[in-house]
Order: sequence, then structure tokens, then C-alpha cells
Amino acid sequence: MKTLDEIDRKLLNILQLNSRITIRELSDKLHLSTTPIHERIKKLEKSGYVKQYLTLLDPKLLGKKLIVYVSVSLNNHTKEAVDEFEREMEKLEEVMECYYISGNSDFLLKVHCNDMDDFHNFITYKFSVIKNITQFYSSFVMAETKVKRHFKL
Repeated sequence: MKTLDEIDRKLLNILQLNSRITIRELSDKLHLSTTPIHERIKKLEKSGYVKQYLTLLDPKLLGKKLIVYVSVSLNNHTKEAVDEFEREMEKLEEVMECYYISGNSDFLLKVHCNDMDDFHNFITYKFSVIKNITQFYSSFVMAETKVKRHFKL
């Protein structure tokens, strides 16, 4: 992976905050012509610094008013069992994030649901039927006090 220079860092800082910015606007901000800006973006994408471009939606406006973090412990910890659990999590649309972690639990899930009834149905009919789960604990988000999605470079 190539080392980032000062222009790359400035470019990535801008793109993290607004991925829809035009090449022309970037060239004005960074005092470079459009061709080198375009080439730098392509190199940053190819080298893996830019993983994807996305649009962040407000979950509450979509009816997803309940955020729950679920700590999950597995019974079997073989590679096959862990891989199978991860595949099962990919299938669940309510699971927005899944982390294989160390500590008292094996996985930490971020789950978005409409409300408590929706979460109850998720746990009862989708989640608790997955094999290899020993136990799980749910922590309900009462308020988001800091959500940061960009790195200062």
C-alpha cells in the first residue's frame, strides 16, 4: 500500500465528509487541475484506502427507531462454526453490523428494529433459532451521543 502524502490526506478528508463532491470542486479546494485529482482518487480506490461510497440514511425516518447491541456467546468455536454464524448474520436484515470480538462474548451485533415488538419477533423467530448460540445479552440504545463516521487524516 502506498504512503499517503499531504494532498492524499486532504483529499480523503474531503471525500469522507462529502463523497458527492465533484472533481472540479475538489480541484478548486486543493489547487490542482482535475486530471491529477481524478488520478489520485483512482489510485486511492485501487490501493484500498477508499472501500466504497455510500449514502447514510436516517434510520428513524425509515421507522427503525430501536437500536440494540447484542452480545453473543457461541458454544462451538471451531473455524467452521464461527464461519457458519457469520453467514447466518449476513442473512438477517436487522443485523447492521457484526463483529467477532474477544472478551466475555464472541460476537457483538448492532441491530436496528422498528420497535420493541419488532425486536421481540426478531429474537423469537429469526435469531434464537440459530444453532450454536449459548447465550446472548441485549443492550438498548437510549440516545446517540456521538456517531462519527470519518477519520481525521
